[in-house]
Amino acid sequence: MRPSDWRAIEEDSSEPATNTKAHSEEQVSSSPSFAPSRQYIAAVIAVAGLTVVCWLLTPLTGYGAISLIFLLGVLLAGMVLSRGPVLLVAALSALSWNFLFIPPLFTLHIAKLEDALTFAAYFIIAITVGSLTAQLKAREHLAAQVQLAQESERLRKTLLDCVSHELKTPLAAIGAASQELSRLAANIQDSQVLKELAGEIRAGSRRLNRVVDNLLDMNRLESGVIRPKREWCDVRELLQSAIDIERESINGREVRLEVPKEIPLVLVDHTLIEQALAKLLANAGAHTPARLPIEIDAEYANDHLAISVADRGPGIPPEAAERLFEKFYRGDDRKAGGLGLGLSIALGLIEAHGGKLTVENRDGGGARFTIRLPVRVTDLDSMETTP
Repeated sequence: MRPSDWRAIEEDSSEPATNTKAHSEEQVSSSPSFAPSRQYIAAVIAVAGLTVVCWLLTPLTGYGAISLIFLLGVLLAGMVLSRGPVLLVAALSALSWNFLFIPPLFTLHIAKLEDALTFAAYFIIAITVGSLTAQLKAREHLAAQVQLAQESERLRKTLLDCVSHELKTPLAAIGAASQELSRLAANIQDSQVLKELAGEIRAGSRRLNRVVDNLLDMNRLESGVIRPKREWCDVRELLQSAIDIERESINGREVRLEVPKEIPLVLVDHTLIEQALAKLLANAGAHTPARLPIEIDAEYANDHLAISVADRGPGIPPEAAERLFEKFYRGDDRKAGGLGLGLSIALGLIEAHGGKLTVENRDGGGARFTIRLPVRVTDLDSMETTP
């Protein structure tokens, strides 16, 4: 592998880390607890607005019922504000109720004992409810952060396990083949042995390149730098190009390609769709018995191009259907190896193109992956865009 490839890995790996850090900082800055001044201003405005509403309702409800409306405001404030602003809402609402609604009006003096007791009870309840609601919200936020950290740690361990396995296996094969080649180089007479050793080195290198490419593709998808660059493409040539890319990985399996002769040119990003198809072909090759073919077909209808890649492997277990496109998910059958990124990358490439990728089990066994892309088409004869 060229040094420039490793530099590219480091550069692409650093980009998502930067974006992740920026995203985390953005989340922190947008969190209510990190904008106290805005929250306190919002608390004052909320109490002022609620006071106006209560003033309009007083002729209908009486001043006693107004305390319940204010208490509801405190409860709602506790759901969106942090503890300090909530306590401010509780205090201001109590003072507003006393000053504007409890006789005598426009004073803080309370003439009746029952009003004083009601005010004291309201003040205590409002402060308590506001504090408890804010605490509950803080605990929910903490629980969410803990869950996020646990999920990040799980993904990190999964990535390390997968990468270490996928790197060690081809490196061991390359090392063993190279060592044997060096030992036999002086006396070797059999060209077949040379071919086998060279094949081992080539296969190991190809596997390493696939691991690196998958990691780079996933980093680009997550960082949002992939943008479709559409061009007019012949569908048959597009599919054949993807087949040629994965010819070695499908180990000589027959690929049956069916494309209608009348299918028009389509305006798509050739590279993105080619890469997505290559991932699906590699997946089909890993699960299809050597004696059975992989089937690819395409059709255009209703402004959409549909491309399917079908195999005759074991199919998709019901319990794996929902997780099939998750990062690092490889199911229970690990014989095919891989990081578990291929299908996730294919989905990301198709979605970046505005399309959908679905999977279903076939009658008679096997799975069918279907790409549906919204496309513009051009007539093959006139080369004019259809209306």
